[in-house]
Amino acid sequence: MSAVAPLTAAPARPSALQRRLATAGAVLAALAAAQLLGAPGFPGSLNLGIAGPVNSAQEWIRDSRDGHWLFTWILDPFTWLVRTGLDSVEAFLTWLPWYVPIVAVFLLVAKSRRFGLAAACALAVAYPGVVGVWKESIETISLMSVAVAFSVAVGVPLGIWAAFRPRVETTLRPLLDAMQTVPATIYLIPTVLLFGIGQVPAAIATIIYALPPMVRLTVLGIRQVPPQAVEASRMFGATRRQTLSRVQIPLAMPSIVAGVNQTVMMALGIVVIATLVGAGGLGQAINQTVRQLSPGRGLVISLAVVAVAFVLDRVTQSLVTAPDRPRTRVPRRVLWSAVGAVVAATVAGKVLGHGAFPFSWGSSFAAPLDDAVAWVRDTLSFATRPFNDFVVRDVLLRTRSLMTEVLSWQAVVVAGAAFAWLVAGARVALFTAAATAFIGATGLWVDATDTFAQTVVAVLLSIAIAVPTGVWLGRRPRIESALSPLLDSLQTIPPLIYAIPFVMLFTVGPVPGVVAAVVYAIPPGIRLTSLGIRQVNTETVEAATTFGASQRQLLWGVRIPLAMPSIVLAVNQMVMMVLAMAIIAGMVGGGGLGYRSIEALTAAGGTGLGAEVGIAVVLMASVLDRLTQSAARRLQAPASV
Repeated sequence: MSAVAPLTAAPARPSALQRRLATAGAVLAALAAAQLLGAPGFPGSLNLGIAGPVNSAQEWIRDSRDGHWLFTWILDPFTWLVRTGLDSVEAFLTWLPWYVPIVAVFLLVAKSRRFGLAAACALAVAYPGVVGVWKESIETISLMSVAVAFSVAVGVPLGIWAAFRPRVETTLRPLLDAMQTVPATIYLIPTVLLFGIGQVPAAIATIIYALPPMVRLTVLGIRQVPPQAVEASRMFGATRRQTLSRVQIPLAMPSIVAGVNQTVMMALGIVVIATLVGAGGLGQAINQTVRQLSPGRGLVISLAVVAVAFVLDRVTQSLVTAPDRPRTRVPRRVLWSAVGAVVAATVAGKVLGHGAFPFSWGSSFAAPLDDAVAWVRDTLSFATRPFNDFVVRDVLLRTRSLMTEVLSWQAVVVAGAAFAWLVAGARVALFTAAATAFIGATGLWVDATDTFAQTVVAVLLSIAIAVPTGVWLGRRPRIESALSPLLDSLQTIPPLIYAIPFVMLFTVGPVPGVVAAVVYAIPPGIRLTSLGIRQVNTETVEAATTFGASQRQLLWGVRIPLAMPSIVLAVNQMVMMVLAMAIIAGMVGGGGLGYRSIEALTAAGGTGLGAEVGIAVVLMASVLDRLTQSAARRLQAPASV
């Protein structure tokens, strides 16, 4: 008999708990080593000195404006195109008798048979004239119309292209983050150098700032079209172009219309900043109220901005029929009669000389609002002062001390990379580490920690308010429709106007900027969350209901998991908008990168500093965006649901 070889036990594989403990031990060891070997604060010797070459480029641009081909063949023709559009729209609106835009807006919205909404739009058109800013509102409408038209013309095709090409979308994402998160003042520095002073650089900065949501929501809409609809179209012999134009774009129209809405809101959100380069309009009138520290008059004029946004949004929606609404056809006789009536009213107004708005109440009722803010400040001081002290002393200052005085910069880099690796994997972890170190290399480590702390506080507060509200409204479309004007108002009132009463309530410092950022970021968070809940497949909900799922189970087991891409996009947009509000925090004493961006716009040779601030904000936004996108992929429901 042959000897039987003894059996040897296979080596035991480590359990999941053991692997997690090993990983945690490795991370803690790396953190300890970074802390022991490093030093607090970022060393000045590692500063890359980005400002120097940028300032040299600024001098070259000034010397080459008159003869270089870049200006004569590219930038100057583009400048002429934008200026022609602005002048044409403003001249046409000024030429019209004052009541013609009111009537035209009423008729455009009334064609959808929503006469109450049409009347509200007509009153909104008249409001700027009633409070004495009719001319300024025409200038703002001209600027916004051209900027939104450019944004839609570029954003929709770009979004469709990115929806079908994941690599394109991946490439565009950091660029869109940069366009949306760099403070508007940073845009204004190079646009003034390239395009001069006036409405043209303001319009170009507005296009850059307002384009990202148009692209993002177009991508989201195209990708959320049910695959069954696309397959059915192809089975009937439709080409890819026919499927796109007749199936995918119509079904994606709610998201595209939401993108137009967000583009309008964000474009109007920087009208105050645009006045720094001579844009004029309602932003200039608002800046005057800021210097007077009059929240009442500022609110009165800001409501004119809200009126403009409300009208542009509703007119845009009236021109596009979403698939969830019945198409309304206007008889040709009625259509031609309405056009003839508008033309006749225009001719009569020009003949009779009824051009300018006939009366103005001014802002005489702003004084009671100023008194009301003062009363609220005195009455609620028992709550506002402790809240202000808690946020500043126990949150912001401690975070700054932790990241600049206690932890070494190497430990901060390792901690950020470890968190990114846990959430998103090795590639995002490497990017996070490199981006964090590069922010320090710009020389703005301390300012970046201030902005980061303020951003985290504002985003957490925004999520706590916006996501539950959006989930609740997503199942109650009538209430959402009723609240839509309020959401428009919150997003279109210039953020600086929020800061005035908050400064009076909380005193000068970072808290007014944080609260203003929360108020500014909430509306898109609510809208996008509600959109995701509302677009959950009804067949899936009905199937879960058939199997006996309760309303709570439907919400947590079906609606929220299926709406998770939109919810995370809402969080992403809130992060972007809070970062974009950094300048407001700087204007009301919050310090950080927002203050440095203002310094870059006002100081001599500030272009280089502006480039450093822009790079720091973009890198911070890119890291946060990649983390939220990775979280979305982890939280998204399986495709088989």
